[in-house]
Amino acid sequence: FYALILTLQGFFSRSAWTATVQRAGLIFTSALNLQFVIGLILLFISPYVQGLWSGMRTDASAIMGNREARFFAIEHWFTMILALIAAQLGYSLAKRAKGDRAKFVRSSIGYVLAALLMAYGIPWWRPLFPGL
Repeated sequence: FYALILTLQGFFSRSAWTATVQRAGLIFTSALNLQFVIGLILLFISPYVQGLWSGMRTDASAIMGNREARFFAIEHWFTMILALIAAQLGYSLAKRAKGDRAKFVRSSIGYVLAALLMAYGIPWWRPLFPGL
């Protein structure tokens, strides 16, 4: 949220692009890249997802008809990859832009889109700590 707040603040206040804003974007995209690698590992070792994918081979309509199964088999990882792409594009295009205003516009669009996609891709209906 720090990178998002900094870029939106700079966008609306028309302030100068600073090393702090650049660093916040780098940390944001680096954290998303790390999360992607961890998520990719979990995607391939999770018995739940492996069961969903094997179920897709035998009866895809049963998986696609179940909200939670469809979410974890398809929607979650696809949405998070799109969020990673949006954030990375926002950061990369801002680095290449000439002028502070263009940097803030590009990073703001990328980071806001990434935040919206991440908010959509989170399974909000599941408890954070099951059993509590």
